[in-house]
Amino acid sequence: MSQPQYNHLKSRVDGGVLVLTITETEVQGEEIARALRQEMLAAAELAKPQQVVVDFRHTKYISSAAFWPLLSLYRKLQAVGGKLTVCGLSPVVGDVFYTTRLVSASGSASAPFGVEPDVETALARLRSATP
Repeated sequence: MSQPQYNHLKSRVDGGVLVLTITETEVQGEEIARALRQEMLAAAELAKPQQVVVDFRHTKYISSAAFWPLLSLYRKLQAVGGKLTVCGLSPVVGDVFYTTRLVSASGSASAPFGVEPDVETALARLRSATP
């Protein structure tokens, strides 16, 4: 089955894990947040994953508007006992995630999102955690 084409992200399934790669270099403003939310939720609805990796390797700047699509996807995954992991965070993007405590350098369970350096590491971590 071929994956649909999205305007702001690329989507693929790897071993049952949905990998969403954001293609925007800047994620700011309500318009891009609304579009990303729609695309992320559509990809999740199609794949019906329990685990999602969101790759920010192309993104150099985000505003708080970027959290809306991620939190919407996170809530959808929580309903099925799933997990959302972000990766590929540039220093600037990473600072925003750490400052808002959406990720934790110590791996704290209170942070909603997991964080890994890249997609391959995120996939390996998710596979090793699967019973």
